[in-house]
Amino acid sequence: MAGNVAFAEHVFDALGVAPAVHSDPIGGAVRVVEKRTAGGPVTVMTSGASRLPTDAGDSVELAVEVIDGQLGAARIALEIVCEDMASRRRTPPLGTPWRNSEPFLVGTRISAIMVTPSRWGAPFDEVRSAEGAVLGWVRTLRLLTDAEAAFAAANGWDALVEAAGAVDALLDVTRDDSVAGGGVPGSAPVFLSKLHAEHPPRWVTFTGTDLCSVTGLESDAYMDDAANHELWSVDTFVARFPRVADFVRQARPGQTALFSDASGAYVLEDD
Repeated sequence: MAGNVAFAEHVFDALGVAPAVHSDPIGGAVRVVEKRTAGGPVTVMTSGASRLPTDAGDSVELAVEVIDGQLGAARIALEIVCEDMASRRRTPPLGTPWRNSEPFLVGTRISAIMVTPSRWGAPFDEVRSAEGAVLGWVRTLRLLTDAEAAFAAANGWDALVEAAGAVDALLDVTRDDSVAGGGVPGSAPVFLSKLHAEHPPRWVTFTGTDLCSVTGLESDAYMDDAANHELWSVDTFVARFPRVADFVRQARPGQTALFSDASGAYVLEDD
């Protein structure tokens, strides 16, 4: 109970601005409030997400920064993450973008969410007891295009902010990509069968976090045996099979590429 009070008080006091409470809770239980700081972005926060049970026992509230007039975009992001927290009993990972195959905001390029530290630092990010113990966190959600998410996955949030010019350049959800790119980071994992020692990839799928590759010669029984699988990095995979390079540079989450020869040409078989 004391923890619940600490989270509620933290949200109320955050940024030194009284909250404006929205009328419709998320899922009937998680309140949504907005904070408007002088000269700053609109910060939309949850009050009650910290009560959602998680397997790890972590407690978090959520925050999204948007420009004025885009509160609906912030709410959609909060709903997506709250639903994931409730259904999968987990909190969003810090510094790892969640990438969707298509934009989740209609009429925009926004298809990814990434949790990062806030611009305000520990006083905003950390929820503490009266005695100073850390009870949990406020996780700031960044709404990104796929190119931005790929860049951040490979280089980190700070590098994305630097490339974009400022954190405020990443607020307007109607923006174009602030960086060039997309595709899969070179350090990302590739799950593949040992038949790749003798045969090239035929189907390669980007899940949003990793690649999965099969030669087309694997039987169900073969695939069911964990001993028949290996883990490589994307860089190693591309070096061994240059034909996949173009797909890897452009892949979006959920896409599967069918390769018929060594030319590098492929056909997309979207899930």
